[in-house]
Amino acid sequence: MGKANAKPKTANQPKPDTQSILKSRQICYELLCAVEAGSQLDHALKAQEDISKLDDRDRRFVRLLATTCLRRRGQIEKVIAPMISRRPFGAQANANLILLMGAVQLLILKTGAHAAVDSTVELMRQSGFDRLCGMANAVMRRLTREGDTRFETTTPIDNLPDWLLQSWNEHWGQDATSKLAEIAMNPPPLDISAKANPEAMASTLEGTLIDNYTIRRAFDGDPSRLAGFADGEWWVQDAAAALPARLLGDVKSKDVIDLCAAPGGKTAQLIAAGATVTAIDSGRKRIDRLRRNLGRLGMKASLKQVDGRQFVPDMPVDAILLDAPCSATGTLRRRPDILGRRQPEDIESLQNLQWELATTALGWLKAGGQLVYATCSLQPEEGEEMISAIIDAGEDKVVIDPITPDQAGIFARSLTKEGTLRILPHQYDDIGGVDGFFAARLIALV
Repeated sequence: MGKANAKPKTANQPKPDTQSILKSRQICYELLCAVEAGSQLDHALKAQEDISKLDDRDRRFVRLLATTCLRRRGQIEKVIAPMISRRPFGAQANANLILLMGAVQLLILKTGAHAAVDSTVELMRQSGFDRLCGMANAVMRRLTREGDTRFETTTPIDNLPDWLLQSWNEHWGQDATSKLAEIAMNPPPLDISAKANPEAMASTLEGTLIDNYTIRRAFDGDPSRLAGFADGEWWVQDAAAALPARLLGDVKSKDVIDLCAAPGGKTAQLIAAGATVTAIDSGRKRIDRLRRNLGRLGMKASLKQVDGRQFVPDMPVDAILLDAPCSATGTLRRRPDILGRRQPEDIESLQNLQWELATTALGWLKAGGQLVYATCSLQPEEGEEMISAIIDAGEDKVVIDPITPDQAGIFARSLTKEGTLRILPHQYDDIGGVDGFFAARLIALV
């Protein structure tokens, strides 16, 4: 009797498990489309409302699939290219993203062939590319037979855009470039800065204290669910990114400006060290994020939403931390969308901004005051060359204050002969790698 009253299943109605599989891939596709249109991946993730409706496993899968697609796109396209006589273009160009997702599932994530092939074809259909379903099916089935062999002929170098490959080869050499490309393919560990007692917090979080300051652990979920986050006992911050604030030395009771401060990790470091901090950022959303983060940590600073180039402090200050806007090519592990978004012309415009911020900020210092300039870029134009230009323009009023090995800690191997720091991620693969960084400490003599 019960069966007679049951609603018949529609022939095209997916089973519940199939619906879950398709939903996660649909969300991933939408994220990749947003990045393709120019959005940052993190911004696209925050704007994607449906991802919060997935369970933890599916949320992790979406992020893993999206980031792997962005990291390995060059290799995958090299494998797929000979299999397609005519790539989708124009209004159908985003169909290439669906093929990318399918290939990544097969060749890298090792998803079952049946699920990868079927979900790719179905996603192609649901996305309005009905005429391409046959092509997608043929490519995916060919990948199940030949994909692994073809993928073995590729290298991580294939994922670097030509301009970045040329730049790194020129500045760091081919061997280092190969290692930089390889480490950029690995998801980063979770690095944490504790508000107090890092040793005890490392034990609580079951992490490793790698430099007496940074707690490192493997984790691919939501960090806010870990012990101590809600209580404001720590914040997420890469080990290399945590160094510049420490280069200001003892800041207790000193007036310090954190320029370009959001999301607030360095601001929190300075407050925890006893400084009176003015935190500056130009964007309302960035200042709001900074305010929320400091609120969770139970910390206070004077927040200023203003373009740093127009800011004028009430009086000269003791120290300034400038973590300048940059190309962020040192952060490819955690921001793989940069591989496709960043263009060589961006470097010049960023250089102009860095110059204006640094030279303006130097005018805020007391005589003998310090400015630490830092970027998470691997481009010398935004690091070594920028500092040289600033020193040359300073007419002996600004000098480099060499960073000592003791101050650099585990990063002492990255000290240059000028006393600046050039941190290359692969040089720290013995601890799981770090973000690429440049830092220099300047003193205003008058």
